[in-house]
Formats: sequence, structure tokens, C-alpha cells
Amino acid sequence: MNRINKYLTNHLRIAFQHIDSLLVEIEGILNESSSRTAFPEHVRDITPAQQKTIEDYITRIRTRLVQVMEVQDIGGSQPSIPVSRAVHSRLDAIDVTAEELKPQYIMGLGVGDISDTDATELNGIAGELQALVSRLGQYLERGAGQDFRERLQRLEEAGNDLGLLSRIERVVAERGLVEFRGTIDSILDRAEDRSFEIAVFGRVSSGKSSLLNAVIGTDVLPVGVTPVTAVPTRIIHGEEPSLTVSFADAPVKTFGIQQLGEFATEQHNPNNVKHVTRVTVTIPVSRLSQGVSFVDTPGLGSLATGGAAETLAYLPRCDLGVFLIDAGSTLTEEDVRTIRALREAAIPVHILLSKADLLDRPDCEKTIGYIRQHIVSETGLELSVHPVSVHTSHRKLLDRWFEEEILPVMSHSQDLRAASLQRKIGALRESLVYSLQNQIRRSRHTPAGNAETAQVVEIRLRRATGLIVETLKSCREKADATNRKVLETWIAAASGTTNDGPEGADRKIPAEDAIRTAVLQTLQAGVNDIQDQVKTLATSLQDELVKSAADLAIADVPGDNEFLSLVRDMPSFDPGTIHVTVPIFTALLGNRFGKKLLARKIRRQFAKSSGPVFAGYFGTLKEWTSQVTGRMGQKFETYAQRYRAQAEQSPQGQELTADEVSTIEKDLVALGGI
Repeated sequence: MNRINKYLTNHLRIAFQHIDSLLVEIEGILNESSSRTAFPEHVRDITPAQQKTIEDYITRIRTRLVQVMEVQDIGGSQPSIPVSRAVHSRLDAIDVTAEELKPQYIMGLGVGDISDTDATELNGIAGELQALVSRLGQYLERGAGQDFRERLQRLEEAGNDLGLLSRIERVVAERGLVEFRGTIDSILDRAEDRSFEIAVFGRVSSGKSSLLNAVIGTDVLPVGVTPVTAVPTRIIHGEEPSLTVSFADAPVKTFGIQQLGEFATEQHNPNNVKHVTRVTVTIPVSRLSQGVSFVDTPGLGSLATGGAAETLAYLPRCDLGVFLIDAGSTLTEEDVRTIRALREAAIPVHILLSKADLLDRPDCEKTIGYIRQHIVSETGLELSVHPVSVHTSHRKLLDRWFEEEILPVMSHSQDLRAASLQRKIGALRESLVYSLQNQIRRSRHTPAGNAETAQVVEIRLRRATGLIVETLKSCREKADATNRKVLETWIAAASGTTNDGPEGADRKIPAEDAIRTAVLQTLQAGVNDIQDQVKTLATSLQDELVKSAADLAIADVPGDNEFLSLVRDMPSFDPGTIHVTVPIFTALLGNRFGKKLLARKIRRQFAKSSGPVFAGYFGTLKEWTSQVTGRMGQKFETYAQRYRAQAEQSPQGQELTADEVSTIEKDLVALGGI
């Protein structure tokens, strides 16, 4: 057998690789129409039969390449890059490209002046694309476990009753309803986990971690300075104590249980900078040995922690929700929304009045009555409220609740787990049925050629998304500008306030109240401006969603003040006592030079004393703005995603054909919706 020399072999390998890459390009051209590319390049001038023949020739060429390589003993390259990694890298590039669509990156590129309307449109386009890329990235991070049908088959073979979920998954997959895939994934996670999960919710400092420590009989969870919990912390039974931490960007790692605070507390993991996705504590505790696990969730309503988003994302996964209300505070709108969200996710709720030792019996009964009535009026739910306390003097309250309410649950945990799973599947079925029925309903009651309405809705939602980005940017800039203006006001007020005294001596200015008043007026004006802008955003988002729902004939709209209720807990500021000393000798240098030296002296004093206090406050204010607009953005996307999907589901907003309606009706029959 004649083989060419090694130099020609290398040349041949390179040539064959190039030929194969060209064949891949030809295949892409042939299948351009099926790829749904937004930028088609080619006019299709071949028939399906011709395409089949071309593909056969491509196969023949590749076969010949392989044969030659075998004869010449040319080794082919082995794949080394995981598809998921390659897709992630492309998604990162898309995210960067989308970010660069924002006006601040385009300025100076020769595109001319950018109007306010165009700026909002650009920010909205960037925001929409980045949100989609983020969701796809999260999907990929789940890895091979995201193969829903494979997971369903495995679970059904293990004896789980998931026939309805299988039908739901088929309809979602066939109709491309990606907005339901996250819920399916959550249900599959719970089906694969054999434990019955009890999650504890509540506001920051309501006593969640202390209560769980008391329930399991060990101080495994950190308590103390709030906020504490940064990510959901799951507690399960095991023979040996251990700590397992999952990361978004690193492999799962195991640590000593004493290191829990490094990952699960806001103090050591602020805003989850370590990218922790799950923390699991394994301990040998008898109360966990019956297939029951407890979850400590981050507190709601915290300014200093980003854990609230983690809590709301985790909420649908549990089987039983325990909601704590601090006896020293009142029931808030966020408390009510969380309770309502638990019930909407088909999760039973226990309401606990924590720190009941702070109240005498009449006040405790009065508070319980108020809470029950408030919940009924806001949600229509008749829920019992159990007073509890971890204080030694009132420990019997906690023990009574656990023995009467939780022990029966634990003894039937597997039956309850199965029932919980079926409730979750049923709630998902109802949502999917509503979506399909709405497609038919809108088609029958909306005139044909409604593409313009769908387009108007998409533009409206996109601009609202852009408004979120712009509001955050504007508020942060205003915070920085107000901080600078505070210094200017300080210098102006201090420079203009002097008294007679010994020449050449530094003198304490007696008119500190005047300086304090001027500075606080400047600060409050800036803060009010920021708050007004955030409230305006909330009102705008609410209005745009209501208008879009009306245009699409969708009944699911935000409740009154649903977005305005998120504008709360704005940080207040108290500078304390203001001390300013002014060197009088500067007056001897003449008015011009004296004022310059005086201003410089006051600036240095400000930087040493009050400057850091103001800087810290404005940093907190910017963080508050980020969190509030972030919560608004999440809530807005929850509605907007469904609205966009509804607009897309009627092709270009046009009336569905008889065949399309028939197909949807068959899906509804399969789901039990007709």
C-alpha cells in the first residue's frame, strides 16, 4: 500500500478539514429556511428532490474523505469542546453585543443624535434580548437533567403517576411554549427528590433561622445580626454532618458544617457574590429521619440583601410553606403577596406569629385576630395563626404547634408528597389550558389581520423594558449628583457662617443648625426626586401591562398598585451632629484667596468627618434603587413574557385557521380542558 510522506499527510488533513467545513456550509444553506434565521441570504431555487440529491452527494464526498484518510492512515481529530460550553460562549458574546446596543455605547459612533424615544427603544431591545439569553443560559446550566422526557420516563418507571405531566410536556414541546418549561423543571425536581420539603418564609429578622434551630434541636443555622440568610439553606438527615454547596460557575463542593456561614450568610456572601445556587446541610437529627427536610429562606423586604429574589424563585419547589410574622411588626403587602403566591402554587400554608413572648395574652389574641382578618380580606383564605416563640419561657407554644400540626404531616409525608406533586401538576395544567383556550378565544373575537395590534403590544412592552433600564441609570446618576451637591451646599453654608474671634485661631462655628438645615434640604430634594422617578416607573409599568392585556383580550392583569407597593423601605438619613471649624486667618489674605483657602479647609474636614457618612448613605440609596427596579423588572417580565407569548401564538396576530383551532382543541382534550 502506497502512503504519502508525513508532510503531505499533514497537508491532506488540513485540506480535508477545509472541504468538510465547506460541506457544513452547504448544508446550512440548504436548510436555511428551516433554521428560521432573521437574515436569510439565499433565494430558494431548488426543489426538495434536488436538495435530497445534493445531500446524497455530500454524503458520498464525506465517505470518500474517510476512505482516503483510512488508506493513508490519517488520524481524524476527536471532539474536545462540550456543546454546552460552546453555546455558553456564544451566549456570552450575544449578551455583550446586546449590552452594546444601549445608547451610552453607541454615542460617538457616527450614528447621529439619539432621541429620547430611540434611546428607550434601544434599551428595551437590549433588555429583552439579555433577559432571553439569561433564561437560556439558566436552562443550559441544568445540564443533561433538562431532558424532560427522559426524566419523566425514568420517574414513571419508578412508580410515579406522571401521565398528566407527560401530556403537558408534549404539548409544551410541540407548540414551543418555553414559558412553561421552568415550571415543568421545578416539578420534576420535586418528583426526583423523595423528601417532603417544608420551607420557612418571612421578613428579615422574623426569626426563621432561630425557629428552625429550635425545631431540629441544634444551632446549625447562623443567627444574630440581620440580614443573615443569603441563599436558601436545605437541612436533611444523614449519619454524618456535612455541608454541600452548589455553584452556578463551579463544581459542587463539600465542606465542614462549621463553614456554613461562609456561603449562606449575607455577611460573608453579600448579594451572593460567590454564585451559590444551593446549600444543603446534612445532620443526624431524629426529626429529619422520616423523609422530611426543612429549608431556611432569605428574608423578604431587606434592603441589604439580594436574597428576596432567591426566596421568590424557590417558593414553588416546596411542599408546605411556613410563613412567620414578627409579633413586633405588622402584616405587610409583601407578606400577603407571598402567602397568596404559595396558595397559587398549590402549596398549603401555616401562619406563625413569631416572638409571641413579646405580647401578653390579650394582645396576642388581638394580633392573631387582626392577622387572620387581614389575610381573609386580602386573599379570601381562612388560615389559622399559631403563636410561637423560641424563648425558654414560651417554648411550649412552639412544641404545641410542632406536635399538633407538623408531626402528623411528617408521619404521612410520602402520601402528602405525592398529593403535593399532583397539586402542582394540576395548577400547571390549568395555566396551560388557559393559555390554549385564550388563543382560540382571541382568534374568534379579534378581527383577522390583527398583526398591527400585536406589534403595538410588542413595542409597548419593549419600551417599558427600556424605561426600567433608563430609570435605574438616571436614579444612580442623580444619587451621585446629589452627593456632590451636598458637598457644595456644605462649603457654601460653612463659608458664609463666621463670627468674630481671636485672629489666627480656628473657631468652631456656632451656626451648625443652619448648615445642617441647608445640607438636609439639598439631600432631601435629591432623594425625593429619586423616589418620585421610581414611583413614576411603577405607575408606567402597571399602565403598559394593563393596556397590553386589554389589546390582547387577556384577563390576567396586575392588581391595583401592584408595582407601587414595591416602592418601600427607602433608606432614611440622619447625619447626627455637624461640626465645622473655620480658620479665621484666611480672611487676612484677602477675600478671593481667603475664600479659596477656606473652601479647601472645609472640603478636607468634610472628607475626614461627614463625607464617608454621606457616601455610605448614597451607596445604600443606589443599592435600594437597584433592588426596587430589579423587583419591578422581575414582576414586569412575569407578565410581559406571557403577553408576548400570547401575541406570538396567533401567527402575526391573524385569525387561526380551522386546522390550527382543531389542533389546539385536540391538545385541550388531551389535557382534560374540554
